[in-house]
Amino acid sequence: MNNTEKYTRPAIRDERTFHNIAMVLMIILALYCLAPFFLMLSVSLSTEKALSTGGYSFWPKEFSGAAYDYLWTKKFTIGRAYALTILVTVVGTLSNLLLTSLFAYPLSRKDFKARNVFAFILFFSLMFNGGLTASYIVWTRVFGIKNTIWAYILPGALMGGMNVLMVRNYFNANVPYSIVEAAQIDGAGVFRIYWRIMLPLSKPVLTTVGLFAALGYWNNWTNGLYYISETKLYTIQVYLKKLMDSIQFLKSSDVAAESAALAFKAFPTESARMAIAIIAIVPILLVYPFIQKELVKGLVIGGVKG
Repeated sequence: MNNTEKYTRPAIRDERTFHNIAMVLMIILALYCLAPFFLMLSVSLSTEKALSTGGYSFWPKEFSGAAYDYLWTKKFTIGRAYALTILVTVVGTLSNLLLTSLFAYPLSRKDFKARNVFAFILFFSLMFNGGLTASYIVWTRVFGIKNTIWAYILPGALMGGMNVLMVRNYFNANVPYSIVEAAQIDGAGVFRIYWRIMLPLSKPVLTTVGLFAALGYWNNWTNGLYYISETKLYTIQVYLKKLMDSIQFLKSSDVAAESAALAFKAFPTESARMAIAIIAIVPILLVYPFIQKELVKGLVIGGVKG
């Protein structure tokens, strides 16, 4: 045995041992993360009686589809809410990506004279805000978004300062300035460089930011509570939140007729709550595997200081 084999075999053995330990730890971590979803699914398929007597469990003590049956009776309203949620998520995410990249690109250009001014505005917005009351007055009285689809898109998630910094850092670290200079020499303008060079080379970080924005829009229910009072404009999150509030109110209130009270008590409150969570999270679970590779790459590279 020569010296090379003498030192190579232990190194390979140590690396294999490290990989095995890391695999076991990752499996444990994955199970730890998946446990709440299994619990939600189990509760959503349980009867109210089993939940009230035996509590939550990872396997239903008494199977029941009453929660999903109850939601299925409202399929038209829920379908409309789903369609509106998808529309808001798509339009909001695309708008977020456009504005975020448009803001980040000038900040990444060293020849942009007003870069420090806009960077100060960005950092100021990260540290201070006007509060809920001032925001509500501005959005409703100045922009007039109350009871419109823009109430879901404009406030809050349209553009985040941290996302702008992430995209700017990606531009600085992964798009050589020599490419920009070469494009300028060839006669390309600012917007042509942005559209033909910066965006195609920034797919990983834009995928990451897009996922963050899509999650924000899909899960947002606060804007609906603040700015929406018309039922036909409820997104899935707002509608299901209102539905659960109504069920809880009916179950806890004093109803004059005893039969009506017993009917209200039969509502699948706990299982319906978990069924709602399952229904709301399924689209995200279906989309995530297709963008996982670009998401990880964008998080790693976009977080590097530029």
